[in-house]
This record gives sequence, C-alpha cells and structure tokens, in this order.
Amino acid sequence: MEMGLLPEPRTARGFLFGEGWDGVTALAQALQRQRALSLLGPALRGVSRSGLAGVTGEVAAAIHGLLDLDLGDLVIAGWRKYGALTAAARRTRDTPGTSEIVDLATHTITSVHQPEVDLLVREVRVATIHVDLSAEFTLHGLAATVRGGELVGLEGGSCDITASLSVESMQVASQTGHTQAPAVVHLGNGVPLLPRGQSDAVRIPTATETATRDHRGDAA
Repeated sequence: MEMGLLPEPRTARGFLFGEGWDGVTALAQALQRQRALSLLGPALRGVSRSGLAGVTGEVAAAIHGLLDLDLGDLVIAGWRKYGALTAAARRTRDTPGTSEIVDLATHTITSVHQPEVDLLVREVRVATIHVDLSAEFTLHGLAATVRGGELVGLEGGSCDITASLSVESMQVASQTGHTQAPAVVHLGNGVPLLPRGQSDAVRIPTATETATRDHRGDAA
C-alpha cells in the first residue's frame, strides 16, 4: 500500500537501520555496544569472545528479519480503531455511491510489538530473547476520503515518526523523522477500514499491537 505521507524506506527495520546486511551489522554493533545479550547470564556462560560475537551476529540477523513491518500498515491498523473513520466507513458501506471527508486534525497512533527470539544450543533452547519495538506516528492536518467502507484518499497534512527498539529491556536503536505529504494521496483501490470476517492475521505470531489516539475534536 503506497502512502506518500510516510518516508522511504517504508519498513520499521529500514527506518531504524537500513535494509540489507549493513542493517544487520549496525544492529549487531548496537547489541554489543549496549551489552544487551550479557543480561542472558548463565545461557552464555563459558562462551568465548569470538563465539559471543557469532551469537550476537545470528541474533541480530533474526531480529532484523522480524522488523519487516510496513509503516503504512501500522498506520492503517491504528485508523481501523479510530471512531470517526470507522463510523464513516459503515455509513458509506451501507449507502453505496456515497463518500465522506473526515477531518483527522492532530492525532497519535502508537504501535507496539513484542516478538521473541529463541536461542538454541545443539537444538536445545537455552534462552528466550525479548524484543520490544515501538513506533509512534503523530499526524497533523489530514483530511481522509472514505467511500464504500474504504479509505480511498488523503489530502494535506504531515507526519512525525518516532521508533525505538529494545532488546532485553536495553534500548539499542531509536530514530525520528518528519514528512510533509503531497497535496493529495490516492490509495489505489482503497484500504478496507472494517473487518471482513475474521480479523487480520498478525504478521509476527508473538507480536501485540495497540493503537492510541490523542485527537482534538473526535466525534467518536
């Protein structure tokens, strides 16, 4: 889903570290710098310095892969819990051929994910590494067009983004960014705002996702 409101690269890992193996290397260096894996204690007892470097590299690669989350999808997930948008979606779905423009003013979407990485030695799990990814989007001055229960366009606005990554409660990366949206953003065939049957599958089985808002003038 293309959304000109958001920066490139569009994934959480790209935003924090960049794509490719350079990103894995940057994450491994951050893990070593913060000594995040030293908190695992007995699980790594007796491991040599070179062995620990190898473990750190493998853990970094695993975490880097788990960060393949599209920033646009995180924003849409938050909007699916947004009262004014879902109400407009229901009305336009129930009255075919109609559309509504929803003033989103200023609001914040927070998405939190908590995947885990199992550390195996000879196929035996010796530790579970806990990862916390938080992304916060503060959007200003947007007008959303809703038609047929779907978000079909955005007009104006800007977005401030803050993302942080912690491993075993040690922050290893953070990044901020700001984008100014084009005057009009068309969202292709539209983005569904209402559930269709069962809820969407979570991309990381152990992830949790929440959305909060700080919205002035919300009629929900």
